[in-house]
Amino acid sequence: MFKVYKAEVEKQLDSKIKVVRSNRGGEFYGKFTEKGRSPGPFAIFLQHEGIVAQYTNPGTPQQNGVSERRNRTLIEMVRSMMCCTALPNFLWGEALKTANYLLNRTPTKSFDRTPYEIWCNRKPSFNHLRTRGCRAEVKLYNPMQKKLDSKTVSCYFVGYPDRDKKLQILLSKAQYKVCRDKKGNLH
Repeated sequence: MFKVYKAEVEKQLDSKIKVVRSNRGGEFYGKFTEKGRSPGPFAIFLQHEGIVAQYTNPGTPQQNGVSERRNRTLIEMVRSMMCCTALPNFLWGEALKTANYLLNRTPTKSFDRTPYEIWCNRKPSFNHLRTRGCRAEVKLYNPMQKKLDSKTVSCYFVGYPDRDKKLQILLSKAQYKVCRDKKGNLH
């Protein structure tokens, strides 16, 4: 995931990532063996790319305050979204993506623009935003559809797919998909 993000930053913003700060979790820091610290794949990747790895001291999340605060905001948004809808709990990851999608379109104290504006160099559109969990009637692509078949299906709005103005919908208790009908009839 980080490799994809790094490539996007370099191509889209014409910038290089110089420093990555993280806790001393094994996925970032590596492991300790009898011979000492054995860096993990992520730490080796950072070394290979010339990116400085900064690690917080054990038990001091305040040293990584910006990301810790952002994580808290995201978790609170997810909890609120999960409590206020009848969507199944297995969709918590989609709630997290939706929270991040919305947060990136929200102004910050640090800048006079939203993160979306900084990244894309344009103001975000809010016309497509909907309430997560609302009932919807959407048109699904079906090449086998007959003239008298129903043109829409009842479902629930789940969230927004990455880099798209389409909708993610829940068709049944176990099936959700991306719908090309980016407007839909959401209630």
